Amino acid sequence: MRLAIFFVLVMANLSMTVQGQNHFSLESASTIPGSSVDVIVRLENQSPVQGFQCAITWDSTLFSFSDTSTDGTDIEQILSPNSIEFFTYTDNAEIILGTGWAACAAIFDFSPPFTGQTLEPSSGNSIVKFKLLSVADNALVGSCSAIELVNGFGQPPINNILTIDGISDLPELSHGEVCFNDSVPFIRGDANSDGVENLADAIFLISYFFSDGALPDCNSSADANTDLKIDIGDAIFLINYQFVNGTAPASPYPSCGGDPLGSGGLGCSNYNSCP
Repeated sequence: MRLAIFFVLVMANLSMTVQGQNHFSLESASTIPGSSVDVIVRLENQSPVQGFQCAITWDSTLFSFSDTSTDGTDIEQILSPNSIEFFTYTDNAEIILGTGWAACAAIFDFSPPFTGQTLEPSSGNSIVKFKLLSVADNALVGSCSAIELVNGFGQPPINNILTIDGISDLPELSHGEVCFNDSVPFIRGDANSDGVENLADAIFLISYFFSDGALPDCNSSADANTDLKIDIGDAIFLINYQFVNGTAPASPYPSCGGDPLGSGGLGCSNYNSCP
């Protein structure tokens, strides 16, 4: 039933399609061989958006699909206290030889009362994440693999689209990559290393700076704003994100992952909150 609804939505959205000035981009990420990685899609939209579809591919010899959701993305925070009212996805472990594929669809205003909820024009907001599992092969350390936004796979064919004023818009697409490193897995912004990013992390950092509080166990996780320093700016960054619609922490966030900078990051002496 879920896939039937998905394909009905696809066909309806493809009935009227135009080329626009909007943009989907994949945020490059890193992982440790044998671990999961969140591949995040970001949006630049020039007009209010009613919904979207995203479809990506990856090397099926290196990754397998886990799930996709909007959990922890900027769009959830922007639409709050409202929410995305319809979300579904489909996937294929090997849609063509050596290539895995997954697609998702979201509608912001799907159920009564219909209020015309849209995502206003914005730039760089995360809208969905695809979780992939990587193979456990340490020979991959130091290499990267392309992840691509693609149109035309699936039956019927599914495109990356935005719905604007009831018409489907084909955005420009920018691809990304996942690189393999041997970094300790952690969650960006989790300064107190308890496995979640929340207000307690900002309090932990303020205590560390001003009240002789405990040192962070993982410098990379305490570096919330990714400037390769641990200072009051990280506490301010976290408070802005949590309470005033500030930018979300960069990868790895909101799930565990390796440092995209590898050995160039600040490093972790201890982080035991990732599987």
